[in-house]
Amino acid sequence: MSRRTNIGRRGFTLVELMVVVVLVGVLATLGVVMFRQWVFHTRSVEAFGMVQSIRVAQERWRAEHGAYLDVSTDMTSYYPTATPSRKLWDWRQAAGNDYDRWMLLSPTISGPVQFGYVVKAGAPFTAMAAPNTASQPGWPAANATMLPWFVIEAKGDTDADGVPSYYVAASINGEILRENEGE
Repeated sequence: MSRRTNIGRRGFTLVELMVVVVLVGVLATLGVVMFRQWVFHTRSVEAFGMVQSIRVAQERWRAEHGAYLDVSTDMTSYYPTATPSRKLWDWRQAAGNDYDRWMLLSPTISGPVQFGYVVKAGAPFTAMAAPNTASQPGWPAANATMLPWFVIEAKGDTDADGVPSYYVAASINGEILRENEGE
């Protein structure tokens, strides 16, 4: 019996193996980057939900009292924390930062929050509060605001890099303006 040799067969070359390793590395890097972006984006869902909840609470307050509730002392008095970060804050346990007025407004809260929130409201024919964002929205002039108004701002730093995300909404439209989303 003769032994057969596999002369025509050969294995992978080092170059082929290196190409495969580089491709797998590139795909893994893209996957990690996309996953991180998705995680940061999902953290902004809280801000959208809370802004909508605050809008509903403001409309409920106006239906009962004829005007919106001016909740925050100023546009830098964030609730439930003055320095929003990755830490979760219990909405109903945070005394200070306009706590009593937030309890009057009573937006629907699903659990602890990462973002800080402010709400300023005003009477007709008064200037709307300016949010803390770099890109200022074009609010109408004071003489053009013929109805009561409110401005909501959410601020958070979900990735703890020192660059906050801002989400701003107002009674004049249904938009939520975003700045540094996912930061």
